[in-house]
Amino acid sequence: MKRRQRKPQPFTLRYVPVATDGSLDQTLTITNNTDVSVMPTLRFRPHNMYGIELPHVTTRGVHGTHVGQAVLPARGSLREVLRFDGQGADQVRSVEVELVAAEEVDLPALEEETTTVMIDLEQRATADPQEFWGIGAVNPNPFGVTIRISLVALEERRRDYPRQVVDVVTLQEDLDLASNSHDVIWLPDEVRGQFHQVVHHLVPPTYA
Repeated sequence: MKRRQRKPQPFTLRYVPVATDGSLDQTLTITNNTDVSVMPTLRFRPHNMYGIELPHVTTRGVHGTHVGQAVLPARGSLREVLRFDGQGADQVRSVEVELVAAEEVDLPALEEETTTVMIDLEQRATADPQEFWGIGAVNPNPFGVTIRISLVALEERRRDYPRQVVDVVTLQEDLDLASNSHDVIWLPDEVRGQFHQVVHHLVPPTYA
């Protein structure tokens, strides 16, 4: 008797409470195994280290996946940064995720991922909030894309606890990037020292 091959899942999820590579904690990577770009809407149920649900904790995505705002490209991935608020927020160690909806979007699969980095006055990448003067954005693909950029502030590191997001500021205007292009956005002086990371996600393209 032949064993029936299991059909691959259209989407796969990977949650990391504490990063080991120096990147952001509390991230959820959603991988799209289909040939169609979508805007997923996700529902989250946070749990503590014992697997007990934390009913008083509100979970939101910095990129807005809880309200279907971010594009997950075909054959690509989206790394969502989760923000927990409410009683027990610092106890979250796992998250149950439910796909509520997935709206199709007219965007081809990316050949390479778009990137954004914090830059200093010399337009060099920096991880120092005091040297964070602007944002460098790169689109290495042979077609234009539109991205939405957010600045993320983090709490102080406490022992081996996940470092929580405490503030997010999303730039008022989305950024259109032409094919195989880069751009720089300079930030106002009051931003200096206030944010620790810059993140972005794709949105339905407005670039013509």
